[in-house]
Amino acid sequence: MTTEARSQLPADWDLEKIVPGELVAPESVDADDSEDDVAPGVIEVRPYRPPVLHRAGGAAMVVASVTGSAVGLSARRTWMAAGWFAHGTKSVCHLGYRYVRAHDLQEVLGGMSRTTDWTKVETVRRKRWQTLAWTAAGTAALNLAGWWALVKFGGTPALDWSWMVTPGFTALVASTLVTLYGRYRLSSPGLAPEQIIADHDNPDSDEPFPLAMCQSPGQVEECVSRALAAEGIGTRAVRVLGHRGWGWEIDVILKGSKVAKVNEKADDLDAHFDIKQGGTLIDPDPQASAHLVLRLITANPFENMPKPTVHAPNSLDISEAHNFGRCMDGSALNLVLEGLRILTIGVSGAAKTTGVLRDLAEVITACHNAIGLDLDPVKDGLREFEGVMAAPPIRGNKACEEWLGHLVKMAKGRNVVRNRLDMGDTWVATREHPAIFPFVDEFIYLSPKAKELFIELLRLAKQSGIYPVAAGQDATSDSMGDAIADSFTLSIMLASRWDDIRIVFGQGAAAKGFRPDRLVPAQNKDIKNDAGQSYIKGPGLDRPLLYGWNEYSRDGIKQAVADRIEAGRPWFDRDTLAAAGLLHLADGQGEMKRIPGDRRIVFDAIEVMTKAEVTRIRTESLTEALCEFDPEVYGDLTVAELRKLLKEVGVGAPAPIGAMDGFKNPNGYKLEALTVLT
Repeated sequence: MTTEARSQLPADWDLEKIVPGELVAPESVDADDSEDDVAPGVIEVRPYRPPVLHRAGGAAMVVASVTGSAVGLSARRTWMAAGWFAHGTKSVCHLGYRYVRAHDLQEVLGGMSRTTDWTKVETVRRKRWQTLAWTAAGTAALNLAGWWALVKFGGTPALDWSWMVTPGFTALVASTLVTLYGRYRLSSPGLAPEQIIADHDNPDSDEPFPLAMCQSPGQVEECVSRALAAEGIGTRAVRVLGHRGWGWEIDVILKGSKVAKVNEKADDLDAHFDIKQGGTLIDPDPQASAHLVLRLITANPFENMPKPTVHAPNSLDISEAHNFGRCMDGSALNLVLEGLRILTIGVSGAAKTTGVLRDLAEVITACHNAIGLDLDPVKDGLREFEGVMAAPPIRGNKACEEWLGHLVKMAKGRNVVRNRLDMGDTWVATREHPAIFPFVDEFIYLSPKAKELFIELLRLAKQSGIYPVAAGQDATSDSMGDAIADSFTLSIMLASRWDDIRIVFGQGAAAKGFRPDRLVPAQNKDIKNDAGQSYIKGPGLDRPLLYGWNEYSRDGIKQAVADRIEAGRPWFDRDTLAAAGLLHLADGQGEMKRIPGDRRIVFDAIEVMTKAEVTRIRTESLTEALCEFDPEVYGDLTVAELRKLLKEVGVGAPAPIGAMDGFKNPNGYKLEALTVLT
């Protein structure tokens, strides 16, 4: 309830007891029921009387307010325009830098992983600088023409401020355009030019985006998560391990998916990440089936590999580790050649011969205790090493068959020599008894007989110090003659076929990340692609990492070969040739030549008598038995030659051996006399 004092009051009221003011009470509360502790009385409401300066002050404030608003609005708009201009300048500078550095081309190429990519980018950069130079010259020419027009047709003084009109107009137009562009960039929901990253990307979206847009580890994690999710691969955790020189390394823990599924989707992931073909590599954890490391290749891991230098003649040893290249993680590719039987598979252009085989041959021909042989049935093999191999280049199937037959005999004979020299379980390579490395390039083109001999050599040569090195374009049993790929101790796969992965690396190797089928061979000497890059399985090498091989120049090899020829190279040891019945190789002729002092005939005579279970034998009978034992070596042997050879090696002339074969006391040889010489 409201009680109001009215202006007409009774004349007899005592106004001194009136309390000025106004009392307001809820109308729902009755006066009798009111709980307000207010003394009863009359409330006087005084009329409102504004101050004298009220109207003048209000007008002044209005003027000040309007003026301030106008000034503030002008300042705000000026500041906003300055902000647009600053942002536009920043954006234009960034776009200009990307333009002259050809970053857009680099993104299209997926990084500069090849020499040709660098060449393309440099060419585009030069052209763009030329374009900018012509644009600047054209602008200056237009300004000059405008000034001339003002002087000629406008009647303005030539040396007055008229020369600033056209440049000023040009600057005004440029500033206006930059300001408008800055306003557009600030208000645009798209990406700012300096943000090659989805800063404004919808966080609720699952759409994959290219890896090139990422500028921080968190954005890479988001990029990988989206790409895997797009392929139906769930993840529990995605964590960036770091940015390497070649790209990103990411730790991934899967959820409800297998590592094999990631491998199956590798080509699709390449597209999601917009990186080069074969750029998505996986490295599963053998101890945790849902854990893997993902490597995203955006640049050639081996682009900055230092050029190798050739080794000094006879300065190396096959029992020591030697460098053949580098792993993509930066570690050195060091191999101990002793005991290795090596298989190299790669399609044409993968750099089998000029990469892997050349690297191996360079080291082997620099070892003081190793010799090499160069066999190739259809091509030119390792012709650049002619002169430092143990024989001239062996070409054609007939020559390959002959030499593989020789090597099989050497492998058998060396078992006798190894035991006689007390080397132990395996051959000990020295300069006097070097290890033998036969290089068989283009294995698949060997004749069936040559393949059989190679397979026999591979199975016999483990303990005899003969370590075959085979190279071919595929590894199927039809191509190799038998499923022998698992008989090699070191397997190297460059750019290869999918079908060969299981044969060379074993069942399930592809699912574990060994994907040489995704490597791209060279197109020509300028477009090398992934030539010289490989996966390797062997002692201590069981992870699906890329390995780059050293790249020796042909001129460097040429000089090394000349130095090694001058220094001298080891050759087949006489004991091996004698035990194999190949002493005729000692003079380099196609026919046998028996050299005094060779004791091969002694060992053969002992073996003949042992098989016949006799302790003494007539000279004529021994001659016939040797001719039957090895017709290739002894087919033309006569009794007189036999006596001469045995006498030269210390056996002496035939002596009476007692009654035998119907003879009273013929001349011949006793087993004990021959055994003494062994």
